[in-house]
Amino acid sequence: MKIAALIALGAAGALAPSALAGEDHAHEGDVVLTVRHGRIITGSGEGARFRRAQVFGSELGAEGFPNTTDEPGFDNLPGTFAPGSNIGFNILGELLMWDGAGLSSTANGEVMEIGLGPVSVVSATGFVPGFMLPVEDSGEWHEHYEFTLLGAAAGSPSDGVYVLKMSLFSDDPSVGRSIPFWLVFNQNMDESIHDGVIDWVGANVVPAPAGAGALALGALAALRRRR
Repeated sequence: MKIAALIALGAAGALAPSALAGEDHAHEGDVVLTVRHGRIITGSGEGARFRRAQVFGSELGAEGFPNTTDEPGFDNLPGTFAPGSNIGFNILGELLMWDGAGLSSTANGEVMEIGLGPVSVVSATGFVPGFMLPVEDSGEWHEHYEFTLLGAAAGSPSDGVYVLKMSLFSDDPSVGRSIPFWLVFNQNMDESIHDGVIDWVGANVVPAPAGAGALALGALAALRRRR
C-alpha cells in the first residue's frame, strides 16, 4: 500500500466531523482504549467504570449493507494518546468459523477485509499487517473501520459466526502494543448462537490472567453488539 495514500487517508479522517464533538466520553458500543503500564488496553466503560476485555461482538449486515459492518469502532477519552502519534492494527491469524463445537477454518474460504477509504487489507492464513491512522489533537483516536466478509472466488459468504484475532499498536515508543483481542462477527445466525460463541471464546480462547478469569467473563455481557 502507498504511504502517500495512508497520509491522505489519515488527514481526511482527522478533518472529518467527530461523533464525539463537544463530548468527553467514549462512544457507546465501541471498543474503549486506555493506556496502562505503558501499553494499550482494550475494554468497555470509562474512567473508574473501565473494565478490561478482549472479546467483542459484531453484527454483519445490521445497517442494511450485506456482509458488512463498521462496528465495533475504537474510541478513547481525550488525552489518552499523544497528539501527532498514530495508531494501527494488525491481523494476528486467519479468520475462523464456529463449527458447533469449536473454531475451525472457514467453510468455503471466507476472509475478512478491513478497510477505510481507499486503503484495505484482507485476512490470510497468518499475520497480516494493517495500517495506521493519526491521533486527533485532543489525544482521541476514534475510528470505525469497515469490516466486510468476503466469499471465496467472488462467491457469497456462508452464514455463520466468524472470529478474528487482532491487536493495536502505536508509533509512540512509550506506548506498547495491545494484548490480542477477538472480534466475533454474526452472519445471519440466531443471536443465541452468537452470544454462545462470544462466551465460548472468552472461556476457551482468551488467556485469562491469574485471578482475573471471573472478571473477564463477567464483562462479556456488556461487550455484545447492541441489538
